[in-house]
Amino acid sequence: MYKTNTPTEYREQLRGRILETAMKEFCARGIKQVKMDDIAQKLAISKRTLYEIYANKEALLFEGIKQREEDYDHQIKKFMATKTVTVIDVMALYYKLRMDAVKDLNPMFFSDLHKYHRIIAYLTQLHTQRSVQMKDFFEAGVKQGFFCVDANIMLMSDIEQVVMRYVMEAQLYQKYGVQHIFHNVLLLFIRSICTEKGIAQLETQINSLK
Repeated sequence: MYKTNTPTEYREQLRGRILETAMKEFCARGIKQVKMDDIAQKLAISKRTLYEIYANKEALLFEGIKQREEDYDHQIKKFMATKTVTVIDVMALYYKLRMDAVKDLNPMFFSDLHKYHRIIAYLTQLHTQRSVQMKDFFEAGVKQGFFCVDANIMLMSDIEQVVMRYVMEAQLYQKYGVQHIFHNVLLLFIRSICTEKGIAQLETQINSLK
């Protein structure tokens, strides 16, 4: 006999499909342009079913953003745990993951995202938590000779966030493009804390990704 999914299993699978489909649509078209009706039609489900799982678009977007960030952290931690790596290896992966995330991203996604204050508050808190966790990572980089001993990684991380916020508020992506902006801002941040040895190694790894 074939094993059939229970109603709970089906609902969890559907929840995952809704999340995946919605985030693809948000990234491709911008958040404002995507209606809950569009997502329901895309999945061939009723609006009632969709609203039973996600009360509104903000709840759906919040869970999608949270899952994306958790997946990002998981990939970084898994990479660091499964092999012997240098801090430059980790920074190169950080660069790659961020660049992959914005490769086909509609610029309106960011401008729309800043209208959701709950989500921005979550991302701000997450940034603060990550900055604190970077202390041991930075100290390891200093010992390896890749990070400058007098660099303030938390300050530079905060500056990166301020720069990205200004970029979105000033809509500079219309002039330069999202991926080009991320490439320059990320490298500016990483290079700012690196020694000459670190920069040379970073350039080698970044070039190998092209």
